[in-house]
Amino acid sequence: MALIGVAAATRRRVVVVRRFAGAALLLAGCASGCAGGGTARPDASSSAGGGGTPGSGGASATGGRPGAAGAGGSTGTAGAAGTAGVGGAAGAAAGGATGSGGARGVDGGTGTEVGAGGSAPPPGTTPPITPRWAFEPWAWEDTTNTRQSTESLIAGYLSRQIPVGAVIVDSPWETTYNTLAWDTTRYPSPQAMISGLHAQGVKVVMWLVAFVDTDAPQYAMVRQQSYGVNGSADATWWKGTGIHVDITNPAATTWWNALLGGILADGIDGWKLDRGADYIGDPIRTMAGSISATEFKKRLSADFFDYTVGRNPNGIVLVRPYAAAQGGVGSDLSKCSMGWVGDHDGGFGGIVTQMNDVYTSAQMGYGAPGVEVGGYFTNPPSKDSLIRYAQFGALTPLMENGGSNGGLTQHLPWFWDAETVAIYQYFATLHSELGSYNFSYGVDAHLTGTSIIRAPDKTRAQHLIGDQLFTSIITTDVTTKSVTFPGGASWIDYWNQDMVYAGGSTASYGAPLARYPLFIKTGAVIPMDVKTAVTAHGDATSAGKVTLLIYPQGRSAFTFHRPLGEGTGYTDVAIGVDAASGTVTVTGGAVAAYRLRVKSFQAPTAVTGADAWSYDAVSQTVVADKQGSTFTIVVGGLRGYP
Repeated sequence: MALIGVAAATRRRVVVVRRFAGAALLLAGCASGCAGGGTARPDASSSAGGGGTPGSGGASATGGRPGAAGAGGSTGTAGAAGTAGVGGAAGAAAGGATGSGGARGVDGGTGTEVGAGGSAPPPGTTPPITPRWAFEPWAWEDTTNTRQSTESLIAGYLSRQIPVGAVIVDSPWETTYNTLAWDTTRYPSPQAMISGLHAQGVKVVMWLVAFVDTDAPQYAMVRQQSYGVNGSADATWWKGTGIHVDITNPAATTWWNALLGGILADGIDGWKLDRGADYIGDPIRTMAGSISATEFKKRLSADFFDYTVGRNPNGIVLVRPYAAAQGGVGSDLSKCSMGWVGDHDGGFGGIVTQMNDVYTSAQMGYGAPGVEVGGYFTNPPSKDSLIRYAQFGALTPLMENGGSNGGLTQHLPWFWDAETVAIYQYFATLHSELGSYNFSYGVDAHLTGTSIIRAPDKTRAQHLIGDQLFTSIITTDVTTKSVTFPGGASWIDYWNQDMVYAGGSTASYGAPLARYPLFIKTGAVIPMDVKTAVTAHGDATSAGKVTLLIYPQGRSAFTFHRPLGEGTGYTDVAIGVDAASGTVTVTGGAVAAYRLRVKSFQAPTAVTGADAWSYDAVSQTVVADKQGSTFTIVVGGLRGYP
């Protein structure tokens, strides 16, 4: 493909610098940012300002057929297809509390239609619905492990306007392994700590394994009652020696779950289930007979999930889906709320191994696998690897930063410099804004068995997020990446929206530290949760509204599973766009405040159907507000993508 012209390249440079000027980001080399591969829109205005506000999504799946169902498609069959009220229970034949009468078909369509002739996968074969809150950025440390260090860590992020939605309290937090009794010398008044974190919008997830060590007061009882695997024999693991609870033994499970219940009653929001079961042999002797280690881990994760969600419908279990170097399969696919792929190095080599495990997990059907930013052990992250890790994590379902390899030093953006803080803030904010987008595709994962991470390509190091975003992972300390674009679609450069790349083409893409290869499919409809002006997708007045980023091309449609709060409940919203007529149609079951941000390369002649509207000539965006559940907005003179 031809290089873009000089004028367009200059325009891009100016816009990128303008966007980050307030954050003091010095984007040296941005002039060559995308200087290879794409073509500028032939009809782009010379004063367009390089595209202005970045988009963050796209339309339908690579290689899929176009959505033929207009604004949302036809409904599938009812019955088993109805899904998920709050708590994730299956819907009734009429569609359930928040089901929509049918499951999304899996007939090779675009992912923008509901039903379309497909049928729901059998129960128990798809991921659960992940609560909306879990798609926020996470933070934790495994260096000091105290209440003071936990609260100070979160304060460090929030005081720098870096969003955090969850914290992991890692070990040691108990009196010993594993009493499930707080060590109040480390964590005094733990309920007050939990309440304080909740007041800041931060959920609390506790580390745990199901070992009872020899120094635990319950150890003798566990041995006497034969509550352990392998005849309640001792096994040595990385935190000591003890008996692993036999989760196939009903009496042992009842006792163990009562301990879980005591901590859940303190108000925690879930568990980080670590890999203790990898230390008890394979096969494992249980009350259910001799079973493989993989099968035992699936049963263990299922028990954690079922008991936790039974007590807190919006609780989760963070567990390994697949980790090549740490036991392989680590959980039941249908009980894995969110997947972290184990312990990796903090350097660029760790980005590669994490990417491989995330991609394998996605290929296996796990719904929400993601990234531990900065790795966990061996080498701590460098400034550059931390930034590249954060950018990678921001473009997966899980962006979770913490480890023992500099958890309170090199993992922290402010350990490095103001540039690192500003870049990390941008990508953490972007991840937060994409929370409802990821949630919606997480519902798709539950309905169809298709992961949020789609079309993972280990060779090229790239993947789709849902059907609508495409990213190429930077796995070495470079500022240029060869990107091969998915076929069957055209892709807009997130950073310069005049630039469109043809599907199937390959480009040398410039990516200085503050940028990352991220692209939007033409025709996209992207739901966003915008609260600030950090990413230029809106500002403080966007808070509380459903922002829809729209990149018109031809006709496109998207079914948005809009979350009803921070949990698993949702309602379906069918969104249709016709670029030729400038029409955007929203059809949903619940009233909401919407803010549409519609890309138009010229000012509209009129906008009808909106409560209020304006045109941002710099970003070339029509901004239209509307309160309602079902409405149509018409942008007269809309000029979208050809």
